[in-house]
Amino acid sequence: MEEEPIELEGRESNAYYLCYTNLLLIIPIGYFLFNIQTETPKTEFLLVAMLLIVIYFSQQFWKNPIKHSRIHRIDAIVAKITIVSFILYTLFKFSNSFDVLWMCYLVLFAIVTSFYFSNKYSNEEWCSNKHLCCHGLLHIFCFIATFYAFLPLSPLDLVPLEEL
Repeated sequence: MEEEPIELEGRESNAYYLCYTNLLLIIPIGYFLFNIQTETPKTEFLLVAMLLIVIYFSQQFWKNPIKHSRIHRIDAIVAKITIVSFILYTLFKFSNSFDVLWMCYLVLFAIVTSFYFSNKYSNEEWCSNKHLCCHGLLHIFCFIATFYAFLPLSPLDLVPLEEL
């Protein structure tokens, strides 16, 4: 059963703030591009492409956030696939590094918590301040989490070979 799109019905919305929080994802892309090495895993290039797709669809959706619209469904699917991909890649990449993993789990907990409350408040009232605040936090925690995927496996990987 497909739900009917729900518009804001003339109410002013602060949803445009989510266009800005979504743009934070450009920063980890820049970090990745600045730190490309010849041995950079090809998977990380795929993750960057996924981030660009997420940014595009999120921008399109939050400009006019109509619940259950086609762009809303596409944005939700693309975002969830990207988030799961980043989580799996990061946990696999750092499976032997407890120092990094505990921080990843902390940020993952923040992502899940903000997603839960964003969903809860959006079901109570679409684009309410509580919904938008929790969703903005979700964007911020995802922004933080994306950096983990692009971190080198060891701190020595950050130091140019000439300096060793």
